[in-house]
Amino acid sequence: MSALVFDVRVRFVAYAGLLAMFLSSGLCQGGESAGPASGPKADAPSKEQPSAQQPCPLGTGLREETASIILKYKEHPGMVMAPSAELAAKVFPQIPGWLRVLGAPSLPKLKESGQLGREMAIPYESLTYGLETGKSTPEEEWHDMIGSTRKAKDICDQFGKQLMMGPGGRLMSQNEDKYVPMTALSEFWVFQTQRYQIDPPGEQYRKNVEATVKKIKEGNPKIIIWAQITFPPFKEPNAEEWLAYRRCITDVVDGAYVGAYTWDQYGEQLPKAIETIFQEVYDKPSK
Repeated sequence: MSALVFDVRVRFVAYAGLLAMFLSSGLCQGGESAGPASGPKADAPSKEQPSAQQPCPLGTGLREETASIILKYKEHPGMVMAPSAELAAKVFPQIPGWLRVLGAPSLPKLKESGQLGREMAIPYESLTYGLETGKSTPEEEWHDMIGSTRKAKDICDQFGKQLMMGPGGRLMSQNEDKYVPMTALSEFWVFQTQRYQIDPPGEQYRKNVEATVKKIKEGNPKIIIWAQITFPPFKEPNAEEWLAYRRCITDVVDGAYVGAYTWDQYGEQLPKAIETIFQEVYDKPSK
C-alpha cells in the first residue's frame, strides 16, 4: 500500500476561502449516477464484488487504526486494501461483499501476498500492484511497465484473483502511451489525484480527473476506476476538504479511496478524519 500512497510531490496552495465557498454552495457536486463499483466476475467463486448501494463508495487502507471503522460500516460495501496478510485474515472474513485487496509494491511481493492469502485461506478478490519509481519497486520493473503489468496479471491468474493496478501518478504522466496496454490487462485501476489537488475542489480538479479517466478507459472501457484522494503531508487532515473533492467526481469514477501520505505525523487525527468521512457519506447520504 505504501507504494500506492506515497507519491505526493506537489505543492499545495492556500485556498481556505474558496474551499468554504464550494462547501457551502454545492458548486462541486456531480450527479449521483456513477455505475456500480463492481467489476466483471472471474470464474473463482470467491470473487464477490461490492454492491451498488451508494454511488461512488468509499475505500481505505486496512490498518489497526481503521479496522473498527471498516467493520462499523461493513453494510456499506466499498474497497479495502491490506498490506498485512495477518490483519486481512482477521477482518476480510467479516466484510463479504467488499472489494478486498492485498497490495504489494513489487512483483516478488505480489506473489508473496498471493501465496500468503492462499496459505492463510484469506477471502479476497484482487491483488494490487503498486508500480512506482520509489525504492520499494525494483528499477527494472518500472523500466518495463507493460511487461511488469503482464507479469502481475500472470501472478493474479495463478491465484485466481483479479488485477488492480495502482501505478504512481508521476510515472504515468511521463508514460501516457502505456495506459492502453496496461489497462487492457487490468480489471481495476486506482489513480492518485494528489497532483490535481493543487487546485481547490471545483471545475479544474474535475476536468483533470475526467481527462485521466478517459485515458484509462481507452484500453479497457469496462475497467473499474477508483480515485485516490490524498490527505497532504504538511497540513492537518481535513475531512470536509476531502469530501468536497469527492463531490466533484462522484459521477466520474466508480469509487473514492482515502489516501494518506503519512500516518505518523498526525496520530489520532487521521483515523478520526477517515471516520468522519464515512459518517458523512453513509450516515448523511446527501454528502
